[in-house]
Amino acid sequence: MKSGLIAFSILLVILAIASATIYIYVDHDANKLPPNNPDNFLKNLKAQSTDNKIVFCAGDSNTHGRVCINYVNILEKRFNNKKFTFINGGINSELAYNLKQRIDTIAACRPAFITILIGSNDANGTLVETVSRRQVKKMKLPQRSDPKWFRENLSEICSTLKEKTDAKIALLTLPPIGEEINSEAYRRAAEFSSIIREVAAEQNVALLPLNRTMDKNLVKKLTPLKVRYKGPPDMVMYKALARHYLLGKSFDEISEDNGFLYLIDLLHINTRGAETVADLIENFLSGR
Repeated sequence: MKSGLIAFSILLVILAIASATIYIYVDHDANKLPPNNPDNFLKNLKAQSTDNKIVFCAGDSNTHGRVCINYVNILEKRFNNKKFTFINGGINSELAYNLKQRIDTIAACRPAFITILIGSNDANGTLVETVSRRQVKKMKLPQRSDPKWFRENLSEICSTLKEKTDAKIALLTLPPIGEEINSEAYRRAAEFSSIIREVAAEQNVALLPLNRTMDKNLVKKLTPLKVRYKGPPDMVMYKALARHYLLGKSFDEISEDNGFLYLIDLLHINTRGAETVADLIENFLSGR
């Protein structure tokens, strides 16, 4: 009996170590900054010999592009280094408050265009208390997320960028949280998108209607959902990341397995979603 308990305890320790190792590996890969991040751009600024206009794409994980399809890479391929140089200013897990702290870095890149896709984490933080508490600790927030604070931060981002740059600025509304049309999570993304729409009008910057564009197709979607927002979305995300980084599954395969049209898990965009973002930004850059 005693030897059996010792063997069981050893097995638990091994499993714990293996789980921790896997988590560290996946987390490290998922948080790598893209090569075209702002710091790399600024380090090589003196060596820049191009007449291309700088496009700074600011945002959270859906811009960062390590836990989803990278729409900034799609834009780079479309323009093929002609006319525009793209900077990927996305950082996983950021809220509007965190992006506000990076305004000087954005301005230092001297962008001609700035696109901002931020707010999914702000909206998600209002849905589940445990998520909200974790955000305060992990992201060093002075308070929990709420719609009023999001509006204040986004307005300040726009007004300060207008003071510190001559860039043309565009705000994107949010992708849905989950794709269950009548769910609270889906409605919350739409509510925060309404705030973004109002801030864009107040600040006299361009609005790129991502939420409305996706919603029009999602209301017609017939494929059944296999994953719904039922509390903190972390496990759905971590499962997707494990399947991608450990098992080699593509994000689009995971998306299809989950029954999504635009998402991979409950928060992050697949190729169709990234192409939709890229379409809107391309039209903005081209003056359409």
